[in-house]
Amino acid sequence: MTSRQFIRQQERLADYFRRFGLEGEPAFDIVAYQYVLQYPDRLENLPQDVLEKWRLAHHRIEKEPHVVSLLNELAMRDLSGDRLPEWYQFFIGRRYREGSGKFFTPKPIAAAMARLLPPRRNPVIMDPTCGGGTFLVEASRVWGDGAGTLVANDIEDSLVELAMLTLELVASPRHVRHYSSVNIFDPAPEMTKWHGRVDYVLANPPFSLRIEHEQFDSLLFSSGYRNSDALFIDTALKLLKPGGRLVCLLPHSIVANQEFSQLRTIVENSWAVRGVIGLPEGVFHLSAGTTTRADIVVLEKKPVRTGGSRKMVFASVPSAGVQLNSVAKTPVANELEEVLDDAKVREALGV
Repeated sequence: MTSRQFIRQQERLADYFRRFGLEGEPAFDIVAYQYVLQYPDRLENLPQDVLEKWRLAHHRIEKEPHVVSLLNELAMRDLSGDRLPEWYQFFIGRRYREGSGKFFTPKPIAAAMARLLPPRRNPVIMDPTCGGGTFLVEASRVWGDGAGTLVANDIEDSLVELAMLTLELVASPRHVRHYSSVNIFDPAPEMTKWHGRVDYVLANPPFSLRIEHEQFDSLLFSSGYRNSDALFIDTALKLLKPGGRLVCLLPHSIVANQEFSQLRTIVENSWAVRGVIGLPEGVFHLSAGTTTRADIVVLEKKPVRTGGSRKMVFASVPSAGVQLNSVAKTPVANELEEVLDDAKVREALGV
């Protein structure tokens, strides 16, 4: 199904739902439960309270054959649940378009970032701001049948439920999954129990939200920085083992602007910079309605492991496999993947 066909199906289903007064989260819950009905063997371990919530929503349309038939067709065509984040954004995600600092990560970028995790036996891979689980889904695909642990957290319960659904559909049985819903800037035991235990943090933290928790234990916070994206770096520092790697998206301003020069100095005291890849402006335009420019940043917690490459990679790509506007009709180039396919780049990044 092409993107345009899928959009038409979204509008068709939304029109059906509106006849029953169904919008927002209940509408998404119906779609989610259709996947449970379609793939029961893979989704049997979802929490019973979540399944019951979805089932009750789905019950409202069960006697409508046209709606059920369309839902069944859509779920049947999406064996891996790749469309689920799009359904979430369509029905619920508009709440994040303004003021939340949350930008849903396009799949081509998440897939590329997952490739920046070096091979390691039985790693713990965490996304503390997991959204719909896109990064962990891509990490799971990179690891294949290799053993590992995937940790998903988000402050929004509905996003954690989406992450559960997508990960349970695609993750190998050898990938142990953990889920939580806590504020990473006011960490509960569900978060602090992972301090010093994580091999890789892979994330797109909220951009430019102001954080004012007086008890937040952070060197950057005590140095006067209050923006969520900067403070996320200190959160990752606590989570990672020595030598652990952070691969995340950060605003280009943090990487390049003079006003953040002191922040970069503080960061380099605790981290080894392994790479920065500038993304084109507008990669979040269709998914989050913003033209904020972002960079992929690769850091390793000091002391770094001995014997590895100490080279750094700095690059900027004019395309990343992401459509930058709604009118483009030609396939989008992906020079981000081309950079990561370069043997010298992979050697420098240890992947």
